[in-house]
Amino acid sequence: MTLIDAISRAQQQDPWLSGSQQKERALQARGVAGDTLDNPELSFGLLNLPSDGFALDQEPMTQFKVGIKQTFTRGDSRSITRQRFNQLAAAQPLMRDDRRKQITQTITLLWLDLYYAKQSIALATQQSDVLQQLIDIAQRNYASVYANGSGQITQNDVLNAQLDKATLGDRIAELNVSKRTIEAKLCQWLVNERSSHAGLSNQYASVNASDSFSETLPQDFTFGKHELEFDNCELASDAAGEQPEIASLPDFIILDTQHMTAQSNTADKQGPLGRRNAMLALLVEHPRIQALKQNITASDSDVKLAKTQYDPKWAVNASYAQRQDDAQNSSRADFWSLGVSVDLPLFSDQKQDSLVAAAHHQKEALRTDYRLLIRQMMAQLDVLSAQFVEYAKRIRHYEQIILPNVVEQKEVSTANLSHDYGSLHAAVEVSITELDAKLALLKLRIEQQKIHAKINYFLPHQDVRLLSADDASPVAQQSHKQSASDNSPSSVNPSSAILSGVRP
Repeated sequence: MTLIDAISRAQQQDPWLSGSQQKERALQARGVAGDTLDNPELSFGLLNLPSDGFALDQEPMTQFKVGIKQTFTRGDSRSITRQRFNQLAAAQPLMRDDRRKQITQTITLLWLDLYYAKQSIALATQQSDVLQQLIDIAQRNYASVYANGSGQITQNDVLNAQLDKATLGDRIAELNVSKRTIEAKLCQWLVNERSSHAGLSNQYASVNASDSFSETLPQDFTFGKHELEFDNCELASDAAGEQPEIASLPDFIILDTQHMTAQSNTADKQGPLGRRNAMLALLVEHPRIQALKQNITASDSDVKLAKTQYDPKWAVNASYAQRQDDAQNSSRADFWSLGVSVDLPLFSDQKQDSLVAAAHHQKEALRTDYRLLIRQMMAQLDVLSAQFVEYAKRIRHYEQIILPNVVEQKEVSTANLSHDYGSLHAAVEVSITELDAKLALLKLRIEQQKIHAKINYFLPHQDVRLLSADDASPVAQQSHKQSASDNSPSSVNPSSAILSGVRP
């Protein structure tokens, strides 16, 4: 399983996405229902029945009446209601896009954590072998003391080196615990879910307004403990064995603006003001922002719907009244009645004004949420951008200064120890220092990749590739300068398109 496979599998098995699809269909169905007239009212009545005999033919006004009444909604409230629910439903695909981006980010971060744990174990194991080699050399040198009476190695030095190796073994065990914890978190997203009623949830996946819903759930459908079943989640041993390479970032995001000033770079597209405007152009296209804008559009329909309360509500009624023949069997004429009724908004002006004002306030509140979300996401992107730049500086410092010096010290101390005039304690200490430096460099690279993945959540595209196994090995990581995605010719760099006003 590769990272791309894991992301695809997590997205396919995410219950939230299928639930969002059901919500979208529910909103669309409510829109269809809202654009339909209420059912007509059918009435039956017996009018003017005399109380002294209760005979139907005693009085000429006694009637058996059948009537029907149809009420019409106010103004265009039906079409506005349907439009409102359709607008709310249109936000669900955008929310699903945002959810997929969140899943991509979450799985990528866990994958990087798992890669770091595995590479840390590999580096620690490799260093444990080096310590064993140093111990072997020290033991041979210590044995030579009894042969020729000279030597710098003591028994205490050997025992201390063995203690350091045992401590390193405990460190490897701790890293294994961390690895198992991360694998368990990944299984939360990758575990295969099975249900004995799996097909039932899709029974009404696609329905029409004319479909009948008289069917009920099967009698054996219960919410018992065996409703859901999960397969065992066992990640392959080679999972996260290669470092994922994420698509390159736009230049203006990873630009070091520490010494820039707004006054001197206002006209420069790569300056602070142009950079923030380019970031804004990215964020307004984000699915999360677009979903909120869709809700604001739906709030326009709420305002229109509130204004329809000023329109009158009409009703049309028709009735037929039948009369019995009189006592002499003389025929009496039956009656037809037609009528129109309308409500009079004499005492509801304050109510209607309040409803319209409430709809306006709700719309403005959503606009405020939109502005706050833009500010929040821009601040997050700005912080991540600064962190990405600073991690790049620290990585270069480790690669160019710290690690080469440690490697040089290790070579000198190992050579001195081999010729029996060096200190075993110094050699072991330098070896541990080298391990710490390698782990620190690996941690910095992984943290930068995690920041890279977080930044990609805000970008309109996400792409994940894998480095070759050679580039991902612990030894090759010593000379790996910076993520190859920063200068890969096949990567898409949308900065020019964004700055020119074209959506990438």
